[in-house]
Amino acid sequence: MVFPKTQSRSDAENPVPGNLETNHSRRRRCSASLRLCVPAFSVTSGAGWGARAGFTLIELCVVIVVVGLLMASLVTVTGNCRETSVSLQCRSNLRQLAQTCLMYTLERGEFPWGMRHTDGYESDCWDFKRQSGAKDWLPGDMWGGYGTGDIVRCPKCVGSSDNWDGNASTGYNYNCAYLGKVEGDSAVRTRPLKWRDLRNAADVVLFGDGGYAGGVNKFMRAPKASKEYDNASASMRKAGTQAFRHGRGWNRHCNMAFVDGHVKSFRQPYTVSGSEGWEDDATHTGFIGQDNGLYGKLGL
Repeated sequence: MVFPKTQSRSDAENPVPGNLETNHSRRRRCSASLRLCVPAFSVTSGAGWGARAGFTLIELCVVIVVVGLLMASLVTVTGNCRETSVSLQCRSNLRQLAQTCLMYTLERGEFPWGMRHTDGYESDCWDFKRQSGAKDWLPGDMWGGYGTGDIVRCPKCVGSSDNWDGNASTGYNYNCAYLGKVEGDSAVRTRPLKWRDLRNAADVVLFGDGGYAGGVNKFMRAPKASKEYDNASASMRKAGTQAFRHGRGWNRHCNMAFVDGHVKSFRQPYTVSGSEGWEDDATHTGFIGQDNGLYGKLGL
């Protein structure tokens, strides 16, 4: 039997030039063989996994779709944050309104008038009044001498006017169904509600985002007429609904301040029509309930 010749230690440590030449040639042949075995990358066919010259059409489409989704998510989040910020400012305004009204009521013993006829004034409402022949609006009696710049307004209704003779408006309406009084409404009571007659201040709404199908309003009405407190006509009650102007989609809501000062958001809970109440999908307006409970019946 012939055994292969083994290289001695001395040969391994001190290779002869012939061996170096042979090893170098062998490495070159192996390298060439490897290069022949590696497939070249083709942009057209997409085959191969060597050095790449660019993206495939499918990869570009995937990147564009992912970037589009991220941008859409960013726009949605930014819009929701802006809506939340506006709603929080509205809630803060309503707390100020409730506190101002409460101080007035405790001092006078009765809630402010919603609207009354006063000599020398062509308009005298809870929020603004204007002297006959004048162009400028003045703060209503509830504000106790404050300037019009101090009157809070809904951040979504700045500069708006209401449905009543172009009257200046804050974007909020005042509960004239049970608390305030609009002079001329046919009801048993002839003045605003006395403070002593209110039992549960936390159960009666005071101010809220006001609006109906025709625009903003300032006199809040209840869904059902009350001969004792507010016997306004159907058309007047229809114009005294709330505006669900804040938020979007399932989170669309209106903000309401209660007599005790707390503020709550309401999503429109129902759809009714006829003499029982109104709801308008196009303008997102309607009542906050199907009965008069939160307007006064629960608190009187």
